[in-house]
Amino acid sequence: MANQKKYALVLSGGGFKGAFQVGALQYLMDNGIRHNDGTIVINPKFDFIAGVSVGALNGSFMAMDDFEGLKKLWNDVEIKGAGEIYTSDLVEVQGSKIKARFDNILKKILPESTLNLAFKFIFKKQQLLDSIGQRFDQIKSLADSQPLRNILMQQIKRSKFKIPFKMGFASLVDGKYHSPQPKDFDSDEELAKAILASASLPMVFPYVDTVTFRENGKLITTKNLTDGGVRNISPLQDAISFIKEDISDATDWHIIIINCSADEERVDNTNPNVVGYAFRVSNDILTNEVLENDYHIFLLINSLVEQAALKNMTLLGTDDLPLIKFKYKVIRPDDPNELGNDTGDTLDSRPSVLNFRKFKGAEIAKRQMDKLNDINWS
Repeated sequence: MANQKKYALVLSGGGFKGAFQVGALQYLMDNGIRHNDGTIVINPKFDFIAGVSVGALNGSFMAMDDFEGLKKLWNDVEIKGAGEIYTSDLVEVQGSKIKARFDNILKKILPESTLNLAFKFIFKKQQLLDSIGQRFDQIKSLADSQPLRNILMQQIKRSKFKIPFKMGFASLVDGKYHSPQPKDFDSDEELAKAILASASLPMVFPYVDTVTFRENGKLITTKNLTDGGVRNISPLQDAISFIKEDISDATDWHIIIINCSADEERVDNTNPNVVGYAFRVSNDILTNEVLENDYHIFLLINSLVEQAALKNMTLLGTDDLPLIKFKYKVIRPDDPNELGNDTGDTLDSRPSVLNFRKFKGAEIAKRQMDKLNDINWS
C-alpha cells in the first residue's frame, strides 16, 4: 500500500508580487498536483503552510481554507487600488517608481510658519533644530497599514484555521525571528497583529508595537515587530521543523515552494531618489539575498544527505537527529524579467501588473507541474 501523500506549502515574501502566488495557487486548485508517475491529486489539500511577509497574508487565508476570500482581497486591490492595503501622504507610487511627497514630509517635520522658522533660525537655532528632530523621530514609516489591519481584524479568527500554519516575524528589539501557530495565541486580535507584523514591509509600514503569544509553552510579549522576511524570506525551516515531527513510515511529504522572485534581482538603470534608493536596498536587494541564502542552504543540505545515503552514511543535524532529504517543487520565475521589465517593484500595484503577475504565477505553476521525472519530486 502506497504511503499517504502530504503537502507542505511554503510562501515567500514579496509585497504586491504576492499576486504571483495567487495565480500559482489558482492553477493548483484548478488542475491539481501532478506527480512523476503521471497521477494527479485533484482538489489538493495542504497539510501544513508557512509564510512570511505577503506569504503570511496569503498563507493565513489558505490555512483557513478560504481561497475565495484570498482572491476577493486581491481582486479588491486590483479594482480599488493599493488604498485597500495602505495609505500614505509621504510617498506615492507612479507606475513602477516610488516618488517622495516632499511637501508633506516638510509639513511633518517643520513645526511652524516660514516667518517663525526664519526668526528661530536666527535667534533660537538650537531650539528649532531640536523641534525638527523630535518631529522627525515621530515618523515611523512611509505609509500607514491601517486598511490591512482592519481587514485582518475582521477576517482572522483562530476558530477558522483548519490547517497547521506558521507566520514569521522579527523583533527590532533583539533581532529574533519568531514563527508561532494560531493555537499559540490567546485571542484573535493578537493573531491578527502577528500576521500584520509579518506583512509589515520595513520602512514602508509601521512596525507592530507588541504581540503576545506562547513560545515553548510560556506566554511572552515581543515588541517592535516587523516583516519576517528580514531574517527568513522563504520560511523553509519552519516547514522542515514541522515535517520532521510528523514523518513516519506511513507518510510521504512533499514541499511546494512558491517564491515571488527569481534567483537574481532585476536590473534597474534609473537613478533613484533617497526614498527609492532606501526601498530598493531594503525590500528588493537585501530580501532577495536572504531568500537565496535560505533556499540554497536547503538545496545544499538536500544534496549532502543524498550523497551520504549513496555511501550508506547518515548525516546528523544540530539536534543530533538524522537529516532528511526532502521532496520539493519550486514555483518561481526563472528570470527576473519573466514578470516583465516594468513590473518588478514590490509596491507596484497597478491593475495590469497584478493581473499579469497572477497570469505568470499560473503559467509557471503549470510549467513546473508538467515536469515529469523531476529528481526532486516523485
